[in-house]
Amino acid sequence: MSRVLRIVAVLAGALAVAPAATAYPWPVRPFDVQHPIRGAFDDPRSLRGSVDPTTDNPLSFHDGVDIQAPDGTPVYAVAPGIASHPSASAVAVSGGWVTFGYWHVVSIVGSGQYVSSGQLLGYVRPGAGHVHLAEKRFGAYVNPLRRGALTPYRDATPPVVRGLVFYRCGARTEIPATAVDGCIDIAVDAYDPPSLAPKPPWSDVVLAPARITWTGLFTTNAWRPVGFSTQTVNFTSLLARSAVRDVYAPGTRQNQANAVGDYRFWLARGFASRLLGDGAHALWVTASDIRGNATTRALAFTVANEPPPEP
Repeated sequence: MSRVLRIVAVLAGALAVAPAATAYPWPVRPFDVQHPIRGAFDDPRSLRGSVDPTTDNPLSFHDGVDIQAPDGTPVYAVAPGIASHPSASAVAVSGGWVTFGYWHVVSIVGSGQYVSSGQLLGYVRPGAGHVHLAEKRFGAYVNPLRRGALTPYRDATPPVVRGLVFYRCGARTEIPATAVDGCIDIAVDAYDPPSLAPKPPWSDVVLAPARITWTGLFTTNAWRPVGFSTQTVNFTSLLARSAVRDVYAPGTRQNQANAVGDYRFWLARGFASRLLGDGAHALWVTASDIRGNATTRALAFTVANEPPPEP
């Protein structure tokens, strides 16, 4: 075989295994067994545990997954690289254009130290009850639960679409779905059940779906009222921190120990309900998880505007 053909064969082989090469094991033992997830990628995070319009409640998106593990559990590197410490209880391991972050860990490795795959990094710190695993590729955080990443991971449970939530435009005031009137903002209450239930006190957690799409209100996209904006959710990569209130609606609460969360996602804002006319209407909402399990529901509501005054 000529040198050129050998090079082509090597490149072809490398490309053939490239998708599988991104897969990595769990950072806690047993490495080849799925562990409970108690916090999902792009879940809401806030100082006070809820999403509200005040400026003294910092908000962010969760940049990884929380793997439940008892305090003191050994934590191991899922890939090789150079260690650093972003905080006193975190270890980052960077290998080329990929960095894995392990948070809530009492580290036993030094900054600048080379770490091999499967090497002990430290132990889950007291009071944490989990290790936060984050994956950054080419400078962007990505979902570790996507196909070909954290392995093994199986999920056959579709998300749950609870119902619509209507608000007075630009306010937290909620409007009953049976009597929608005036200018409205629209959100959907939805969540993704964990594929493997965590242990108490986190056994009732809800997770964020990976995608939410919807249709309705109009039969065409050719025209939209002035000031009307639509929203879909796509959690394939980490969103900007400033966008948390543009994704999660008021009333959203993050999970706490022994307190289940409530996730509300914006669908549309600034809509004049009079454009629909009084009577029954519906939106079709689809929520799907990172593994493609999906739920679609037709969610009914009733428009009931006061008739215009007689001249």
